[in-house]
Amino acid sequence: MEVTIKNLEAYLTKTYGGFAEKNGVLLAENNLFMKLVEEMGEVAEVINRKTGRKADSGTDLNSELGNELCDVIHYAVAIAAVNGLDLNSIIIEKDRKAAIKYNHKINLESFISKSSEN
Repeated sequence: MEVTIKNLEAYLTKTYGGFAEKNGVLLAENNLFMKLVEEMGEVAEVINRKTGRKADSGTDLNSELGNELCDVIHYAVAIAAVNGLDLNSIIIEKDRKAAIKYNHKINLESFISKSSEN
C-alpha cells in the first residue's frame, strides 16, 4: 500500500477535524503544533546520537529516526488538514518557484511527469 498526501490529509481531517475553536484558533491546531515541536526535538535527539554528539543506547538509530520523522510528517500534515490546506498543490507550486529561484534543471512536477512515463 502506498500513502498519498491526499489520503493522509483526508484521514487526519477525519481524525482531528471538528475540534472546537477558541478566539478563532482551532484548539486541535495548537495541540498539533505542540506535538510537532516535541517530535522535532525527538528527531534532533536521534540525529545527535547518530553523529556522536550524545551517547547512543545501542538502539537501531535509523529505525528510530524513521519513526520520529514519520511523527513529524503526521503532525505537519495534520495541521494542514485541519486548516483545509491542499498540501499537494502547495508543494508543487512552492517547488516550481524554488526551481526558478535556484535555477534547478528540473522541478518536482516535471520529475513526476517524466517518472510516470517510464
